[in-house]
Formats: sequence, C-alpha cells, structure tokens
Amino acid sequence: MTAHEIRPKQLRALLLLLVLVPLIPVALMARFMSDALKGDRMDAIERTQQFQTELLASALRSAPALAGTPAEQAARLLAHIREFAEPFVAIRIVDGAGRLLAGEEAPKGQLLAQERAPAGLEGLVQLLLARPEVIDEAVSGQQHIYIVTGVFTTLAVLLIAGTAAMAVSRQLTLQELKNTSVAIVAHELRTPLASMRMLVDTLREGRCRNGQQLSDYLELIANENDRLHRIAENFLTFSRLERGRQALELGAVAPHAIAAQAVAPFAARLAAPGCAFTIEVAESLPEILADSEALAQVLANLIDNALKYTGEEKRIALRAYKDGAALAFTVEDNGIGIPQEERRAIFEPFHQVDQRLSRTREGAGLGLAIVRRIVKAHGGEITVAGEPGKGTVFTVKIPLA
Repeated sequence: MTAHEIRPKQLRALLLLLVLVPLIPVALMARFMSDALKGDRMDAIERTQQFQTELLASALRSAPALAGTPAEQAARLLAHIREFAEPFVAIRIVDGAGRLLAGEEAPKGQLLAQERAPAGLEGLVQLLLARPEVIDEAVSGQQHIYIVTGVFTTLAVLLIAGTAAMAVSRQLTLQELKNTSVAIVAHELRTPLASMRMLVDTLREGRCRNGQQLSDYLELIANENDRLHRIAENFLTFSRLERGRQALELGAVAPHAIAAQAVAPFAARLAAPGCAFTIEVAESLPEILADSEALAQVLANLIDNALKYTGEEKRIALRAYKDGAALAFTVEDNGIGIPQEERRAIFEPFHQVDQRLSRTREGAGLGLAIVRRIVKAHGGEITVAGEPGKGTVFTVKIPLA
C-alpha cells in the first residue's frame, strides 16, 4: 500500500465521523436559535415595559382632580387611564395594603408598569400584560428569519457532509472492490496456470505414453490458454467500459450473423456429449442497430454463463424474435437458476452467487457486468427470469435499425 492510500478501517471511521459530525453544528444552530429567540422576547418585553411606564406617567400627569371616596376616586382614575392604555393591557388600582380599589380582580400576565396614584388617593396604579401572545407576535418576524436561516444552514451542512460521506463510501467500495478483484484474479489465474505448468512439465520430461496422450495434453493446454484469454479480455473490456474508452460502432446488423459470431468460440463445448444446444435465429429477422463485435460478446458471455452453471446434462437454447420496435435475444438453460434476491446483484462487478474462492466454477464475476454495460450502451435492456434449480432465461432487447 502506498503512503497516500487509506485503509478500509480508516475509511469506515471517517465515514462514521462524517455521519456524526454534522449533528454538532445542527445542535449548535438549534441552541443559538433558542437563545436568540429568548433574547428577542426579553428585549420586546423590556421595550414594552419602558413604553408602558412612560404612557402611565403621562396619563397620571393629565389625570383630573379626584373627589369622593377612595373607591370612587379609583374608578374615575381607572376610566381616565383606559383612554391611554393599549387593548392588551390590564389595569389595577390597589391601596397601600394591596387591596383592589378598581380594575381586574385576578389579572394574568407580567407587570409592565407601576406608579403611585395622584395626590388624594393612597395606592398604586399597575399595568399588566393581559395578552402574552402580543410579545410572540412582536418577535414572530425575527423568529421566521431564524427558522429559515437555521433550516438552510442545516441543509447546507447536511448536504456537504452527505457529499463527503458519499465520496468516502465510494472510496470504501472501490477499496473493497479492489481487494476483491485482486483475490478473484489471483484465484482465477492460478488454476489455469497451475494446470498448464503441470501439463508442460509432463511434456518436457517426455512422460507421454503415446501420440494420443500428447494430443490430449496439447488440447488441454489450448483450453486453459483460451480460459486465460477470456479472463484477460473480460478485464480489459470491463476497464475500457468503466473509463468510457469502449467506443461502439453502431450499424445495421443481421441478428443471425451476430448469433453465429457469438456461438463460434463454443462450438466444441456445445457439441460435446451431454450438451443439447438449440439455436433459433431466423435469417428473415429485421436488422438491428448494433456494434456486432460488442453484441456478439454479450451473447457469448451469456452462453459461457449457461455452460458454467449447468450440470452434466446441459440443455441450452439461443433464440431471437421481433418484439415491437426491438429485437429480443434469449439465452435459456437448465442450470442452477438465480434466486430472486440475487437478480440485481449479479450484474455488479465481481459478484458471484457462490462467493467462496474455492468454488468449482470458473469466472471472475465480470461477464454479466460487461453484458449490462454493453446492452445499456446500445440503448437496450436486459432481464433475467427463472427459478432456483429450474434454469435461467436471460433476455436482451436491442432497438431495430
């Protein structure tokens, strides 16, 4: 590992931090908004108290002369002050002992102002906040600003953290994919190389009994060489597709020509004992808009898949038919089938239904990933059907020319 590479454990720790760290500014923003709203409310109350104190002093200075009993004086003074008071203010006039002379018996709300009554009336005049919601209305505009600012700030923080988390997650996925691909490649290359080495050593030491055995060994070496070639080609094709370097040369192509091109490399295996292969691709089918080499590789990968995942008695069929504005190719087999929950994952790079490196079937898990990318580049679609233990049917649809 080079100095700038990050280990998967470090990536996971960083991903966890990116998930948790945004909670800190979000919590701080919520705390700031709460404190700011409390401060604005207190400021609004202080301004209201100051205004009501000045208003009460002005009302008392202009109060008329009072006469009569304390209750009568208090009633006249109350009526005078009401002319100045705001609708949300409750007024009380109490004597020196705190007994009510005029006004509301049990007012609710905060005390806004309190002054001594004019000469001749011993007591206090009190103004109280009868409607607390007035303060909320006074700060509602600022509250909306705080909420909008808080929401946008929170969304920005979450967006930045989410983008960073996605980047780290992608890096983690790529790191794991890299590790997986290295292990798979090592496994896939080791088997044919070991076989070829054993066969070559046998030939070099002259331990062949006769010409037939020599011919058989050479055939085995050729098969293992073909296997290595397919692995290398799949990796190169996948790499070019991932980097956008695989340029398709689309043109009008006959479906039967593509089918013949796809089947040719497997002629011996499809004609072997125990394999019943059927091809139904009529020459009268309309042409499709395709890159013949790339689409032949699609069908070849599906046929190779069918050969790998069927038992000793193989039944494989390649068919084609017109389906609306597209032409459909199907590759059907009587193999192990694909569970429903695996059908999306099988098109991912290096995915194997059998994840063990000791699996008996060859393959690096790139065949179907390449198939999907090539089909998508043609503007087509691929689907899979079948049941576990009852075979699989892959259907590729390509637009007509």
